[in-house]
Amino acid sequence: VCGGCRKQVQHRCMDARHLQKAVLRALADRLAAASDFKFRRSAFSAEEPKVTMLATVGADAVPFDLSINTATPLHNAALITDCGRLDARARALILLVRRWARDRAICHAVKGHLSPYCWTLLAIYFLQVGEEGGDKVLPPLCGFAASSGLAADAEPDEAGRSAGIRREEPSSQGAKSVGALFRDFIAFYAGRFDARGEAVSVRSGRRAAPSPRLPLHVIAESRRSREVAPSIEDPFEPTRNLAVGVSALGLARWREELARATALLHRGGEEASLAELLEP
Repeated sequence: VCGGCRKQVQHRCMDARHLQKAVLRALADRLAAASDFKFRRSAFSAEEPKVTMLATVGADAVPFDLSINTATPLHNAALITDCGRLDARARALILLVRRWARDRAICHAVKGHLSPYCWTLLAIYFLQVGEEGGDKVLPPLCGFAASSGLAADAEPDEAGRSAGIRREEPSSQGAKSVGALFRDFIAFYAGRFDARGEAVSVRSGRRAAPSPRLPLHVIAESRRSREVAPSIEDPFEPTRNLAVGVSALGLARWREELARATALLHRGGEEASLAELLEP
């Protein structure tokens, strides 16, 4: 690099990620300068950088995430919309799981936890694989009308297959409530889910070992102690493990909160209230 042209060369060589962060910072600063917006926190070290802002609406402050050129918000919205069309309880369960993870402080990816998007996929996967011998609430990704067409490796006939799937409203007789599904969700990941030998694959919608294309995330807790974090496949990019940012602390907190919820939901003679489960 020529000394006199160093700054110009650095500017030309700025990669897309640095440019993305720079634009995001500038936009967040502009919004923060306005009277109706306040800065809350940033996550520039995340795989998909974002800034959380607060918008003043009357006497309330509504948080929202600001990101640039990221596909995750689109994918997340498409999945939740499809789930609501397939079964209203599915959308409600996803929102409840995400609220629980947020209030219990286990969904901030920058701090080594699973992201809110991961919790969406965990809820969908549970509803796909169902209880042993029980009915499945949701189909594989090819049965999602909008989301199936967004997958990077979608087969040409997948859209046709998804359109041909018969969608029926769940029967009111015997259909579990959202509360019962949440209890089963906790029981599934606290007990029956095999974090080492099973991958959360919304794309396939069935219990199976991680694909050879999906990289495992091994957490080195110490020189002699290593552990495999849960594998969460991105349904729109199957070679991407969304749990690669989970830390040893994040994994420990995952187990701790599942154990806490299990204890609250199964204590003798008294049902846990929603307030207890969500208590920060």
